[in-house]
Amino acid sequence: MKKLKWIIPVIVVLAIAAYYIIKPRLDAKNLEFTYTTIEMGDLEAIVSSTGTLEAINTVEVGTQISGTIQKIYVDYNDKVTKGQLMAEMDLRLLNTNLESARASLAVSEVQLNQAKVEYERDRSLYEQKVIPEQKFTTSKFTYEQALSTKKAAQAQVNSIRVNMGYGRITSPINGTITERSVEEGQTVAASFATPRMFIIAEDLSKMQILADVDESDIGLVTDSMQVRFTVQTYPERNFFGRVSQIRLQPIEINNVVNYQVVVDVDNREGSLLPGMTANLEFIADTVKDALLINNSALRFRPTEGMLEEIKPGLIEKARAMLPDSLQEDFNRAINNPETFTPANFKKRLPANIDGFFYEDHTGKLDFKFVELGIRTGLQSEIKRFLDGDSMEAGSMAINSIKTKE
Repeated sequence: MKKLKWIIPVIVVLAIAAYYIIKPRLDAKNLEFTYTTIEMGDLEAIVSSTGTLEAINTVEVGTQISGTIQKIYVDYNDKVTKGQLMAEMDLRLLNTNLESARASLAVSEVQLNQAKVEYERDRSLYEQKVIPEQKFTTSKFTYEQALSTKKAAQAQVNSIRVNMGYGRITSPINGTITERSVEEGQTVAASFATPRMFIIAEDLSKMQILADVDESDIGLVTDSMQVRFTVQTYPERNFFGRVSQIRLQPIEINNVVNYQVVVDVDNREGSLLPGMTANLEFIADTVKDALLINNSALRFRPTEGMLEEIKPGLIEKARAMLPDSLQEDFNRAINNPETFTPANFKKRLPANIDGFFYEDHTGKLDFKFVELGIRTGLQSEIKRFLDGDSMEAGSMAINSIKTKE
């Protein structure tokens, strides 16, 4: 009887321990899986951004003089050539000023002639020692002053003539009027800054997009990279361009550092207009006819029972397939209960190595290591299977589980 008293508790403890050891394996058997299909297809690694279409070269045309706009000869969308007259200012005030300046010039010339005659006379008398030096010096000063006054009056006349030339607003380049900011009869003031009257786009057959790219993605963008984009006007149509410049100046937008990327666009058809918003995709890499797996299979989190079931196989595969330094670290993590968990069991693998669960031809649960290529938000390219075996398109990978009722 005494032996039975201690044998029974031992049996109970062993039974409980056996239950908790066997339970995960039983749970692993009591699962219904859902699958994703491994398929052949094309894949692109892209960086998304938005930007604004602009003309490559635009020139703001204004006036350097204040006054009233008398006549405007061009309008929006007009084609202009270099030197073409676009607008004229009212020059009546300048004409009045010019007449006044010419009158002042004439007076200064008369004064200069008089001062010159007196100076030459006093110089002769001074040389003959008829007049004192002070009188000669005074006449000399008066002459030189009159000469300077004439030069100033002449400069004033020239200045007004130049300003009158500014009254004719001409185009500095060949291009298209994209903006007109003034109307006939409007008064403009050029006291502190040149008023903008027109904006001319040099060549709308070639345009550019200024796109802001996040600092986390800018390393994937390179010069001459192909860019695909759409605009709201043609949502079903793809346009293409190429990166021409990556500007190094950081721009902070909502506490995120961005860099501006310039994309050159061919617009010979004239479909694209300045100011349109473009949704861009920078094509970082592409692959054709590759084996693709849905990322849900790579993100799949197994149960503890599934991990226990494949643990021996994982150890063997790691030894056979992974580099020495990597497999030692990986197997050490497998044998550590804190790291060998459904959430962490793959964290010791490098970024290009991953794996997924599947069922072999006998229905047995298994795990396959793969080397990945291009990764997008939805799919990843399988470059090779580390065990040397291959899986054909149409093979199934586990991507979720559902407990059987």
